[in-house]
Amino acid sequence: MLPACFCRLFSAIHPSQRQLWAETYARLVMPQGTLIVLLYPLIGRGQPPPYRVTMAECELYLKRYFVLVRVDPNCRCIEGQEGNELLSVWKRL
Repeated sequence: MLPACFCRLFSAIHPSQRQLWAETYARLVMPQGTLIVLLYPLIGRGQPPPYRVTMAECELYLKRYFVLVRVDPNCRCIEGQEGNELLSVWKRL
């Protein structure tokens, strides 16, 4: 188990596979460990992937295993995508 993980691939995961994605990170991150998730794109982009994502959708899958600690709507993770991304920090239950 790892003390922390970073995921920027949530939008690349087909919506039908996102529960498995959450379960996998729950197995990887140790109790009280940290998961950092970059949510991008928040605004639709034509043909997926990447699939459009929302904070609510991410929370739907992770809330069973993690507690949301922080959301940063002003992150500058991908140059030129300001307003189209969120950085979320989660603590493993």
